[in-house]
Amino acid sequence: MDLAAFHLELATLLPAIGGTIGGALLLFLLVTMLTACSIPGLLIPMSLTGGILLGPWLAVLTVTAGAMTGSLFLFSLTRRFGAERLRQRFGSRLEPMERRLTQVGPYAVVALRIAGVPGPLITAGAAITTMGRTPFALATLAGLLPSVTLAAASPHLLFG
Repeated sequence: MDLAAFHLELATLLPAIGGTIGGALLLFLLVTMLTACSIPGLLIPMSLTGGILLGPWLAVLTVTAGAMTGSLFLFSLTRRFGAERLRQRFGSRLEPMERRLTQVGPYAVVALRIAGVPGPLITAGAAITTMGRTPFALATLAGLLPSVTLAAASPHLLFG
C-alpha cells in the first residue's frame, strides 16, 4: 500500500472521531498517556501517523504537546514519589549521573533527547536532580522538536 492509499484509509476515520480536531485531541491524549506510562519509542510512530492523518504542522503541535505533558507528569511523579526509592535502590551508582546532570543541567536533557536515549530514563534522571520544572520543560521541548518535526513532515516531504 502506498502512502496516498494509506492516507485515504486513515482519512476515512476522521469523521468517526470528530474530524481533525477530534483526531488531534485523540492523538494528544494517546501520546500524553503513553509518555506518562514510560513507554519508550512512541514519538516517531505517533509523529508519522499524525503527520499523515492531520498534516505535518498540526501533528508537530499535537505530538509535542502530548509528549511535554506526559514528561512533566512523569517528572513530577518521579520527583514526588520515586526519587528517594531510586536513591535507596541504586545508591552510589546514581551519584555520577546525578552529579553530571546537575552540572550540565538542561543541556544534558536536550542532548540526550536528540541522541535518542529513552525518554523515561531522561525524565527520571532529571527528576532526581535539583533541576527545576521549567528548565526541564524547555530542555525537553528543545530536544523533542527536531525528531517530531522531521517525522511528522517526512511523508509530505518525500511523497508530496
